Amino acid sequence: MNIEEAVKGAVNFERKGVSFYMELASQTENRLGRRLFYTLAKEEVEHILIIDDIRRKLDRGEELGKDPLMKTTIEDQMKQFFSAFDPEQLQEKKMSNLDGYEMAMEIENKGYEMYDKFLKEAEDEKAKTFFQKMKEEEKRHFDALQNVYFYLTNREHWYSETESEVWNWMV
Repeated sequence: MNIEEAVKGAVNFERKGVSFYMELASQTENRLGRRLFYTLAKEEVEHILIIDDIRRKLDRGEELGKDPLMKTTIEDQMKQFFSAFDPEQLQEKKMSNLDGYEMAMEIENKGYEMYDKFLKEAEDEKAKTFFQKMKEEEKRHFDALQNVYFYLTNREHWYSETESEVWNWMV
């Protein structure tokens, strides 16, 4: 697979992610979960724009740079949302759409595996840098989904196990 085919595959994957997360958000009653899904949809759009920019840079032979793909992380965005509420308000009993979280984690894992495959097949250092960055983005998305899912489904254990782990500011 050449870089152009891989980039097309990446754009197609991210585009499907936008639709998937928008649909999940519309089906989710829990505010924290709904915000997470909308934020993920927004990040998938950002990924498409970034992929387009990277494709242009690769075409021009420009450096991709070492900076992160996203200016703010999903954690930053969720932290801002979370801090606007009393934690009790986000601990709603509504556990709607738990299957959606599980499907989303599967999809993010597939994205990670896809970018890992592209990384291994890439011959160009710039392409390798790009696919490594996209793998990292998929991992951040997976971590966010897993954290909120655990928070919503097993809060007692989440509190005891996450004090020094992912998103400990939710305590």
